Amino acid sequence: MTDSSRAKTRKDRIMDAALRIFAEKGFQNATITEISKEAGVSEATIYEYFGTKEDLLFAIPEKISNQTYDESSKILPYIKDVEGRMRAMLLSYFNLYQSNPHYSALVLLQLMSNKRFRQTPAHAAIRRSAHRLLECIREGIADGTFRKDTDAYLIRSMLMGTMEHLFIHWHMQGRPKKEKSIMNMLDPFIEIVLDGIRARKEEPHFTLYLKREDARDLAQFITEKGNKQNKKIKETEKFPQIKKTH
Repeated sequence: MTDSSRAKTRKDRIMDAALRIFAEKGFQNATITEISKEAGVSEATIYEYFGTKEDLLFAIPEKISNQTYDESSKILPYIKDVEGRMRAMLLSYFNLYQSNPHYSALVLLQLMSNKRFRQTPAHAAIRRSAHRLLECIREGIADGTFRKDTDAYLIRSMLMGTMEHLFIHWHMQGRPKKEKSIMNMLDPFIEIVLDGIRARKEEPHFTLYLKREDARDLAQFITEKGNKQNKKIKETEKFPQIKKTH
């Protein structure tokens, strides 16, 4: 094993340990001593790689967000329709948040309310994925998939906001072992949103132009036909047919 691969392994172990401890104990209560013991490295090694505890905190979402973005980038070009790409992006978010609860707890419960976090490359990495979803919605408006009056920013906010709300509730209420997966809510939720913004195709129709005298004749014909039909119905009701029995 080369020195560079060993260094990468140590760095990854540090970030994995820090993620678990930060998520479970909170940033303020976590200590570098705990993280170093969990990762099997010295405290000096942690400071060598990350400088401060806060730098370590911010490095975690930067790494995971960039990895997730790169993985989805390998798939999205093969999905041609806008709605399919939107579903794939949201599925990626759901998979990440649900399969890595320590990460979703750290980001949603601690980092999103941290003003300094919003000035970091980590936050920029998260915003990159959100911007890609926004551009996908705008593309759908431009190509006629969605209505022209659709507010792309509002739709993106609805999708992301609902998803984040579900997972915040999931974390705050606990995560029972036997529970219907949040993933099962994904398709119905997306369909509700998409159904509200899809462009409606006009039904084929024709216009009939008539002269005034022709219109009067047509109206008289329809009226007479309606009267005859009503008379027939009344006679049937007055003299119902009696079925013959053998």
